[in-house]
Amino acid sequence: MSSSEEPQSTQAETTRLDAAEAIPSSAADPTAGSGGTDEANAADTAADERSTRTLKLNRNGAEHSEDSSAGGSEESAEARDSEPSSTGEEGEGQSGGRNRRNRNRRNNRREPHVPSENPLSLTELKTKSTQELIDMAADMSIENVARSRKQDIIFSILKRHAKSGEDIYGDGVLEILSDGFGFLRSADSSFLAGPDDIYVSPSQIRRFNLRTGDTVTGMIRPPKDSERYFALLKVSEVNFESPETAKAKILFENLTPLFPDERLTLEKGNGSSEDLTGRIIDLCAPTGKGQRGLLVAPPKAGKTIMMQSMAQAIISNNPECYIIVLLIDERPEEVTEMQRSVGARGAEVVASTFDEPPSRHVQVADMVIEKAKRLVEHKRDVVILLDSITRLARAYNTVVPSSGKVLTGGVDAHALERPKRFFGAARNIEEGGSLSIIATALTETGSKMDEVIYEEFKGTGNMELHLDRKISEKRVYPAINIRRSGTRREELLTGEEELQRMWILRKLLHGMEDLPAIEFLLDKLKDTKSNDEFFRSMKRK
Repeated sequence: MSSSEEPQSTQAETTRLDAAEAIPSSAADPTAGSGGTDEANAADTAADERSTRTLKLNRNGAEHSEDSSAGGSEESAEARDSEPSSTGEEGEGQSGGRNRRNRNRRNNRREPHVPSENPLSLTELKTKSTQELIDMAADMSIENVARSRKQDIIFSILKRHAKSGEDIYGDGVLEILSDGFGFLRSADSSFLAGPDDIYVSPSQIRRFNLRTGDTVTGMIRPPKDSERYFALLKVSEVNFESPETAKAKILFENLTPLFPDERLTLEKGNGSSEDLTGRIIDLCAPTGKGQRGLLVAPPKAGKTIMMQSMAQAIISNNPECYIIVLLIDERPEEVTEMQRSVGARGAEVVASTFDEPPSRHVQVADMVIEKAKRLVEHKRDVVILLDSITRLARAYNTVVPSSGKVLTGGVDAHALERPKRFFGAARNIEEGGSLSIIATALTETGSKMDEVIYEEFKGTGNMELHLDRKISEKRVYPAINIRRSGTRREELLTGEEELQRMWILRKLLHGMEDLPAIEFLLDKLKDTKSNDEFFRSMKRK
């Protein structure tokens, strides 16, 4: 090559490098409006992730790595993927590319991070009331926040805290978008996209093998002047374990499903009238870890109160279980009641009320089931209480593309595939962990679609609990139809002696009508404090 051609090749090589490093400015969060990803977010995030390495420039200005192995070149490609240029333009020129590489070398040589003495948690700020945040902002000499939104007050507090050199930590459930990057959504806002979401770069997602539904905790920084979102700098935990441990987990789809064989006892044993619901369920439809249960209920039969009672019993008797209450298309006042009765005791309440669009119902349900799967991969016992699967199936029927084949009641032929996949995820895992789903199905609503949805789900569960409208109309609660309720393979959950007594009780009640049977059982249970005492009284008689 002649000397006159040499600068031209160098210029072309630098231009190609700049083009490879540039990230289109159109990469934005589609759920939160335009401009969702700022280039500085990705640059700071990638600088924190890259391993320290020394770069040399040859006389032509070309970049060479000291480590010429395949791993080193792969790491360099990953870094380029997450390092946008400051202008977003290609062909910045040889001097611009050299300046950027100089900045990269300075970032690589910076000293290890030393934790600050007063770290601040974004999650803790979200749990505070608006007045507490205003008082906190006043103590930090932040002005004009009294009439600001709660998210804006949190933004101002974190920005002032970061300027003082203190660390900020946050967590959330990862949602990976189609562009390759993701955001950590908050369960407090039912995974709704908001200004306090945390941006996660594509390189971090690849490095830690993250998937949608992973619960990620780490150090973050507030957005700069031209940015919109918090950015994740360092990952400290994935699904409540170290990131390195999370990499080796087996995918949920590859785990082996089994029948439930470990009991979820719903009886509290305190002899209270509120304990009658759990005691009757233990007698007629015992529940285990990994149960796929269907709570079939007509309107005004007390299904919401029964779900609350079941959640409270699982919290009391099985504290090792991670409980998620998912409310779809419900009334706002019922969401508040569930949050105060169950959420205050440790359960996670996620809701999408009836005034939300069907696409919002679907997004919430997808986030919940993905989070549950990731926890089960870490051998956790997860329980999802869904109210209701009928309204969730209605939402899927609205958002699914039309296949041209419509079933009875206006249900699209492909509309029930995704809700069946949701319900079918419940299973006991041979390798450890379990996912239990107790979902309500609406009947006798006057809608042909609801009847079709119930018929489609009727044979898919391994436990059914039926509520009776005639019993509830007489204000007898719980309005359980004992004859129609039951559990498949219940012998795996109960002892042989207890199973024999449960069968004797069923034979006794089978000769009665539904209403006299539940009234008779309630009267006998009120005379005893526990089911064991009730069985002993049966033996004496």
